[in-house]
Amino acid sequence: MEKIEVTARFSDSGAITPLEFSRQGAAIAVHSVGRSWQTERGIHIMVMDLQSQPYHLFFQLEDATWFQIHDLKPPARPS
Repeated sequence: MEKIEVTARFSDSGAITPLEFSRQGAAIAVHSVGRSWQTERGIHIMVMDLQSQPYHLFFQLEDATWFQIHDLKPPARPS
């Protein structure tokens, strides 16, 4: 897990929509938001960037911090 900075929208119903996040000093715009689920520790949100690269973001409820979870396989490289 890597701690990251996220710009997100919080709706009045409590839904969280990530808009952009910083990874290794680079800002990454969120193009689409996929499924999300909640555990007792926080909220997991799957997102994709403009190049259709998937990311697994995690909002930790205990201290309202964001992380990127590195459990996704990198895209296959063309041969």
